Amino acid sequence: MKKRKFLALLACCSIAAGTMTALSSCNGTFEGILLWGPAEHAEVYTQLWQQFITENPEYADIEFQYGNNGDAGAYDNLAVDPQSGASIYTFANDQLANIRRIGAIAPVAGENEEWILANHSQFSCDAGKIDNTYYAYPVSQDNGFVFCYSKDAFRDTAVWDETTDSIRADYTFRDLFAALDERGTQAGHEKWGNGLVLWPCGSAWYEAGVFFATGGDYSVEYDKSGNQVSAECSFGYTESGGQKDYTIGLEAARCMVNSYTNEDGTVSSHFMYTDDNTPPYNDIVSQYITNETQPLAGIISWNNGDAFSNWGDDYDATILPMLESDTVQLGGTGKQYRMKTFGGCKLMGVNPYSAFARKSPENLQMLHDLAKFMTGYDASMARFESSGLAPSNLEAAQNEDVLASPFVEALNAQMALTDENGNEIGYRVQDSTPTNFWDPIAAFGLGLFTNTNDGTDNGYGSEDSILPTLENLQSDIESATV
Repeated sequence: MKKRKFLALLACCSIAAGTMTALSSCNGTFEGILLWGPAEHAEVYTQLWQQFITENPEYADIEFQYGNNGDAGAYDNLAVDPQSGASIYTFANDQLANIRRIGAIAPVAGENEEWILANHSQFSCDAGKIDNTYYAYPVSQDNGFVFCYSKDAFRDTAVWDETTDSIRADYTFRDLFAALDERGTQAGHEKWGNGLVLWPCGSAWYEAGVFFATGGDYSVEYDKSGNQVSAECSFGYTESGGQKDYTIGLEAARCMVNSYTNEDGTVSSHFMYTDDNTPPYNDIVSQYITNETQPLAGIISWNNGDAFSNWGDDYDATILPMLESDTVQLGGTGKQYRMKTFGGCKLMGVNPYSAFARKSPENLQMLHDLAKFMTGYDASMARFESSGLAPSNLEAAQNEDVLASPFVEALNAQMALTDENGNEIGYRVQDSTPTNFWDPIAAFGLGLFTNTNDGTDNGYGSEDSILPTLENLQSDIESATV
């Protein structure tokens, strides 16, 4: 394994961690380099900047600041005023169309384009591409989710495969619930009788994986300025000859209900409702993964390395479960579907409107050089060692430590799933989503669980009542433009 220069960096950085948080917004007067990324990467990026100026001392006099406005918040923060925004920033690839629309990202062309194509996976490069133009430097390609779990919770139960020393490939949520009941009767493992298996059925990012599994999809059309002019979605129904077929939406709803209920339709004691707000899913994971009374046995999750470390050597991960469509509440076909993950990337963009870039063409080129450095091998491994973020960098992706990551191995297996005809069944690329994509799906998940849990028919309790609910879901997703 390569030695990495960043490990030999001085402990003293140009700004303190406490200062970095305060710099999450900018008043437009700062003319040095402002980098936006997630809060957990502040130390890594500050150290990488130190390494960059060590190798390029001509830039040593440039002031550098870090702000935690990157990744999920990049577009929202850039949209306030691109000119006072970051010089360089990380973002999720589904934000690309909107970021390009406001002009806050420079094309990656010429030698820079050749560099990303030579050093990163084609999938991650294409994630930063619109039409025939590349706009971003790939950072990672693990923006997805799989099932992460403690081996101790499921070993020696009916869901366990002794040959692979892991959970069976054809498992369902109900198999996991039954396994916890079984494990809880075994001496020394009684705590798992109260164990939890979680997935945030009120979070649109995860919920979408159920709609994709049953055949749902979406598409967005933009004008030349990057404005959304139309959106199409099939999460509720498909239409042919004036007739609406609700199979996709109904099957998705049935699968969701079965993901947290027993065969009699009651909510399993091994499940707890979570979403992005009340409280956020990650907070629930942090709380229960160390809880001995109601311990977290497994979760549908992104690459949350800090939390998984609490499982110690028992931590493992596998492909997503099979979903069952036969329900007490909504009828169903009894068909099973493999849950899909969104397949996305984290990218790095250069803002040509930033104060530093506007000073000169040389400054703009320097930002491109910095972006290449920040997405090279050393930087990719630094991010991986800091937070487990799986690199898109081709050399780093083959590092023995990366390949040994349970999450990375499971996500690679999930992304490689195909049916008997060779069609992918494991993921849906997370490209730009409709403007009003996330909120309607989240509201649907909350409504469906609430109805299942308390038994009141509020538009979710029967096949007849859920049809207009599905129609409204699809209409909301399709109707918004910007």
